[in-house]
Amino acid sequence: MTQPLSHEKKVKLWDFPVRLFHWALVAAIVTAWWTNQQVMIDIHAIAGYSVLSLVAFRIIWGFVGSSNARFTSFLVGPRRVLGYVSKVPKGTMAELTYAGHNPAGGWMVAVLLLLVGVQALSGLFASEDTFLFFDGPLVAYASSDVARTMNWIHHNNINLIYAAVGLHVFAAFFYLVVKRENLITAMITGVRKVPAELVGIFAKIRFASPVLGVGILVLCGLLVWGGVTLARG
Repeated sequence: MTQPLSHEKKVKLWDFPVRLFHWALVAAIVTAWWTNQQVMIDIHAIAGYSVLSLVAFRIIWGFVGSSNARFTSFLVGPRRVLGYVSKVPKGTMAELTYAGHNPAGGWMVAVLLLLVGVQALSGLFASEDTFLFFDGPLVAYASSDVARTMNWIHHNNINLIYAAVGLHVFAAFFYLVVKRENLITAMITGVRKVPAELVGIFAKIRFASPVLGVGILVLCGLLVWGGVTLARG
């Protein structure tokens, strides 16, 4: 059972670019799913291009962004991941608190980025023969075997995304209900409440410029849109 908390203080946890990426990706994935159900293929394609732009941004931000947004800060070895997971059922906040993604959550971020990135890339090769009467911008440059493989990936990889998203949402609500840690609000506001004795953990975060982050995101969007436009001739 979680131990009673001491006096809490607010600390800054997530920078604006990370929060913008997170919720924009949620919106893009939901839009892609809904428009696929409604056979609104043009909007579905735009959602896919948005996902690709967001993934490209997050990869770049994983190297040049705020210290707790960098891959080196949260992608750790299997021993640390297993050690963390073993502490979750009865661990205290002091044992489970990190200035960013915890070891298990960090790998969930990487897996989700990989899966949605693959989904967006495979959609670029979608063929009208098998996918909603729509030709992706790169299908004309691929052989029939490549297009067929990409279509298969696009249709089946989505099931892995559903599973990963479901696990991610379950973990967020588990921490909210069982561990009394509101990670969802922290990703909205960028601020988290922690016991006073844990404030020092967050003092080590070095935040990158939000203007730089937004600029990189806009650039990624322009590059994807420009590439799609050129590919379509």
